[in-house]
Amino acid sequence: MPQKKQKSYGFKKEKKFYGEKKQPPRDKQQVGIYNQGKGNFGFVDIVEEGVKKWFYVHETKKADAFPGDEVYFYTKVYRNKEEAVITEVKQRAETLVIGRLQMQKTFGFVIPESQYMPADIFVPGKFLNGATDGQRVGVQVIKWKGKNPEGRVVEILPAITEKWGRILWLALEWWARITFPGKVLEEAKNHSGDIDIHKESQRKDLRNMLTFTIDGADSKDLDDALSIQKEKDGGIRLYVHIADVTHYVTENSELDREARKRGTSIYMVNKVVPMLPESLSNGLCSLHPWESKRTLTCEILVNNSGHIQESKVYESIIESDYRLTYSEVQEILDSIDWPHPNPLLKGEGEATNSEIQLQFWWTSSFELITALKQLSDLKKILSAYKDSKWVLHFDFPETKIEVDENDFPIRFYEYERYESHKIIEECMILANEAIAQQFQKYPFLYRVHETPDEEDVEKYIALLKKFEIDIEVPDISPKSFQKILNTIEWNKKQWALQKMLLRTLMKAKYSERNFGHFWLASKFYSHFTSPIRRYPDLQIHRIIKEVIHKDITPERKSHYQEILPKVALRSSEREVLSERIEYKVRDYMAVQYMKDKVWQEFQAKVSGMIEKWFFVELPNTIEWFVEFWLSNLWYDAENFSIFSPISGVELTFWDDVVVTLVRVDEETLRLDFELVISQ
Repeated sequence: MPQKKQKSYGFKKEKKFYGEKKQPPRDKQQVGIYNQGKGNFGFVDIVEEGVKKWFYVHETKKADAFPGDEVYFYTKVYRNKEEAVITEVKQRAETLVIGRLQMQKTFGFVIPESQYMPADIFVPGKFLNGATDGQRVGVQVIKWKGKNPEGRVVEILPAITEKWGRILWLALEWWARITFPGKVLEEAKNHSGDIDIHKESQRKDLRNMLTFTIDGADSKDLDDALSIQKEKDGGIRLYVHIADVTHYVTENSELDREARKRGTSIYMVNKVVPMLPESLSNGLCSLHPWESKRTLTCEILVNNSGHIQESKVYESIIESDYRLTYSEVQEILDSIDWPHPNPLLKGEGEATNSEIQLQFWWTSSFELITALKQLSDLKKILSAYKDSKWVLHFDFPETKIEVDENDFPIRFYEYERYESHKIIEECMILANEAIAQQFQKYPFLYRVHETPDEEDVEKYIALLKKFEIDIEVPDISPKSFQKILNTIEWNKKQWALQKMLLRTLMKAKYSERNFGHFWLASKFYSHFTSPIRRYPDLQIHRIIKEVIHKDITPERKSHYQEILPKVALRSSEREVLSERIEYKVRDYMAVQYMKDKVWQEFQAKVSGMIEKWFFVELPNTIEWFVEFWLSNLWYDAENFSIFSPISGVELTFWDDVVVTLVRVDEETLRLDFELVISQ
């Protein structure tokens, strides 16, 4: 009886796969980061002399690399294209494999649920961490030299429903820390929100000042609140109150160590993996209305030209008077016919429900309406000042996913952004800039966005010329970039060209050194305003408080100089991982939403293209790719166009197309579209 052929996962033995005679020695190989594609293939990313590059990796050329692994590789030319051949993993990424544990006396094997792991994972008894037979676990691979990789159990998955199970799996695969250790939860329970103003006399008592929060309707971690006053000389004094999380999360406590490992909260449609336990993130630290809260207040005086005349930060106690949503604030601002005291009392017919709600706001607090009008005025002043600084204005539509009671996606649509969103953004940016400038002489963490690479910019200018857009770029500066954005603003391919321009920019990151923020045209910028959900904000709050209390001794400066590079690197890495998780969950939701729509046709736009496929964006904001070979297409890289030798159709960025959904793969989270070409 013939032996059953083993399923191939694209992993082959080294001798058979690499052709050892042609493999270059280790010191002649390159080192890069492996990333999985939307399929069995992948990419290796490198930075060479400051330039970002990537190489395609065929499914049979990736060895045993996992997404995020640092790998050794060399390149070979296939069909006139340089591709990577991975020879060995240099360092494993902090990714997890999800599977079911099967015990064998004193050790166990984890049977992976992912098709990309070709072997069961051996787990020695000392690395079981309390897991028992049959449990679903998250295991980290620590070495792989024999037949089976060896790993250790990091997460034991709690009892979960199927609807939440796959999302949890996706998050855990990228090292999301779903559960909090018992010591962390115990420490969180020991904290109280009780405030004795006599024992905390160093704090300014601002509870009599009109204060309010403005957030999304479903937000629970309210870490910022605002107050505002108009000065006699026409200036505006803004108070940005931020939750004083460091009062509860002290340095090197169990809470602090866990928060540092997580780096950030992860937002996955209607689920959140928080950086801090819920009792803190949604409870003690969150600035709920009518509750006294400990805060750090950044007080900023802005003149009529948008310049900061003075700023200071201090410990405070506030009590929010209103918990407002963006839509409510927008309705109020839209209703204002200033200086009429109440535009709804005009006696013009019967009031609508919306007008009745607005009438409530007017009658309950004229002071609040005045404050919101002053915020709107401040936003206009700051926007005008930023235009003079040539701050970049990208305005891409955001995707909103609506789910039913079973967490199944029922609608993808463009998220509506209000003027009220921009008001909050401007206030937070103002505080972040003021804080970074004020504390520049101390060891600090900055949010940096470095100058784009010159070669990437040159390629983009060449692309514009292909579309008959000729523009001179005398230097690489925010002013030059904003001029480009102004030039393409009315072009019918505006969104595609903006996306391409965005790709020339470096990725923002955290650093203990100040390199400025290119996008915001800021010399000084930090993240100060979200300590509930971002560790860098929490970290600089400690430094700020030590400076306020004059506790920043030479020893403490040395301490921060030592740890801040590590905190910056860890926080940047965790941010990238959280974004990948959010993208994966979005892909999962797209696949669930589209799985009953196979063979349906959709109107779409060509949103991008690379060597092997082009991307299409549907009106509902779902974006995926069409492989050239599947639709008998050719890619003209020189002219940034797609050509069909059969029909003669030629396509380029943002052209209208019709595509058919031909396959949905729930395992790989992939949608396959095929171009419909009229003969």
